Amino acid sequence: MDDDRSPVRPYMHGYDAAALKSWSPGTDRWARHFRSRVPLAPRIAPFPATQAHPDLATGPRLMNLTYDYDDAFFTARKYGDAFARRLLRFWQYSDFYGSWHGLPVDGSPADDPAHGLVNPPNPAYTDAAHRNGVRSLGCWFWPRSGDFEDYLEQRADGSFPVADKLIEMAAYFGFDGYFINHEAETPPAQAARLHALLRSLRERAPEGFHIQWYDTITPDGHLDYLNHLNADNAPWLDVADSFFANYWMTPEGVETSRATALKLGRDPYATVFHGTENEQFGFDPEYDPRLLFPPGEAARTSWALFGSHFVKELAPHHDDPDAQQEVFRRERHYWSGPHEDPTRSGRLLPHDREAPDDRETPRDRDDHRAWDGVAHHITERSVIGSFPFVTRFNTGHGRAFFLDGRRAANGDWHNASVQDVLPTWQFWTRAEGTGAEGTSAGGTGPEGAGAPLSVDFDHELAYDGGSSLLVSGPLGPGGATTVRLYKTALTVTGPERLAVTAHGTDGADLEVGLLFQDAPGTFVWLAAGPAAGWHTTTHGLGPFQGRTIAALGLRVSSRLPTRCAIRIGELALLGAAFAPPAPPEDFAVDEVLTDGGTAHVFLSWRLAGHGVVHHYDLLRDDDGSWLGRIYDDVYCLSLPAPATSETVTRLRLVAVAPDGSRSAPATAEAHWSR
Repeated sequence: MDDDRSPVRPYMHGYDAAALKSWSPGTDRWARHFRSRVPLAPRIAPFPATQAHPDLATGPRLMNLTYDYDDAFFTARKYGDAFARRLLRFWQYSDFYGSWHGLPVDGSPADDPAHGLVNPPNPAYTDAAHRNGVRSLGCWFWPRSGDFEDYLEQRADGSFPVADKLIEMAAYFGFDGYFINHEAETPPAQAARLHALLRSLRERAPEGFHIQWYDTITPDGHLDYLNHLNADNAPWLDVADSFFANYWMTPEGVETSRATALKLGRDPYATVFHGTENEQFGFDPEYDPRLLFPPGEAARTSWALFGSHFVKELAPHHDDPDAQQEVFRRERHYWSGPHEDPTRSGRLLPHDREAPDDRETPRDRDDHRAWDGVAHHITERSVIGSFPFVTRFNTGHGRAFFLDGRRAANGDWHNASVQDVLPTWQFWTRAEGTGAEGTSAGGTGPEGAGAPLSVDFDHELAYDGGSSLLVSGPLGPGGATTVRLYKTALTVTGPERLAVTAHGTDGADLEVGLLFQDAPGTFVWLAAGPAAGWHTTTHGLGPFQGRTIAALGLRVSSRLPTRCAIRIGELALLGAAFAPPAPPEDFAVDEVLTDGGTAHVFLSWRLAGHGVVHHYDLLRDDDGSWLGRIYDDVYCLSLPAPATSETVTRLRLVAVAPDGSRSAPATAEAHWSR
């Protein structure tokens, strides 16, 4: 039941000075339910030969500053029963992910909430970020008048209670640092102590902890958006790892940022992130990102995006679950470019909003043709560097839930925490044999070449989770479409194998392609069926021992004219076989709380290591219907209050290994009092 406003269902909140200094997980009532337990995945080394743009430099980095509040600011949840939720499908371009504004303090009145200085990131998004090698940052937001003194308490030894608690909270909740958004005039003496607090935070934090300072106050506390890094605001880099420059960039300002970083002995790509404002201006921001990425020249600094969520928020009928295809299309326009293919990125309309007096000029912020696509400037990254790699193309939400190809639950759901690593390129397609550059959006290539088949995520039929990858469209005899999917660095030692599970169409053939580092221009194709219904094809990789797989792809061809519709439900590159996990231990119903016609069942168990268990599935024991999926040791299950005749509901918890093998179930019972 998607009951976002229920006061008894866990929801996120912020922390003011008192809450910070007294914080402990034992007294924070929902803390246990908002931890990210997925470790940060390492990314593989760059390999330009397999990039969508092989000549694009790999140094520039990307910060994606956007909301992660599950569309409900005051009652942000980790998961729920809705499909129309913004769940990022393009983690491969970001290095950092964060939000920019705070949340109400727990217990403050809903009609006039007190906002906390900091809030942790939504752990579901942190899980997805970490699975893709992206660091997740909590938010520090001080945007208003008020006395900041309570936050600056300092002990006799020079340490700051707030700084110590921020480190403790990040470690407990499982995120990687803070985005410091201090947008308020601050007295000089307080600004000096704020500098000292951040120094303490940085010095005491563990390795890998990141602090990003937003271009707000000068070191004397004056609120002044300078829009670039210079000698006046550079002292904040003494206590921060990177700097987010405000949006009104100029060529001179960008060059000053770069020169200032170099003068400080800092890498401009690691240090300076110039911002683009998309929330307000959509696809047509006031200042051209090519100021950072001059065509034919080296990028000047790294890049920060603000408001990439506009692709959903400005879409017509964006909360209608039946209208999400337009949201997905807009998202591909934003990240992959106007052709929805990262190899064909680059704007179709000129950009002419580079001067301050253009700010009020009416423009169509929804016209994606004015936007290059993030992929035009930032190289794609990947974490696929070891066996096993398994994807079910699960986007993290669905209209139903499937297990082993059967529909295990009806109804809409979302949970970014269980999103798979999605294709590196969305979508790099070609009509084979012509050399033509195709697009999954339809149309034809040059010289009359036919368009490739369409590629998209399908939420009507899946093998495991809520979605599969659908390759569809008319296909003539002798025709073929290739789809490049994943960037990898998988060295074959001998026993590894490839398995693909697909649901096919008569007359169409599916192959899986392996592209090797020692021959990056040629795929090796392996037959993969498909057949009517779900069918798994397996190939041993022993013949490729000693070679490194650099990319994975698909090819669909036809012997007869056909209307093709092939769904890929699972793609797995497996190493040594996993032993099935042990049954979960200490599975228990801790509490049942009711609110109206909904029962909230609080469950817990003992968490196994991430290398042993990839996730847990929660099911009803009587009929095997699916109830939830998570990698955590707690879950709040929201159910319609059972019928009067039902006195107990028996639940089943199954641990699933990284290769998909499943444990025997553990069981627990929810007893209903009348």
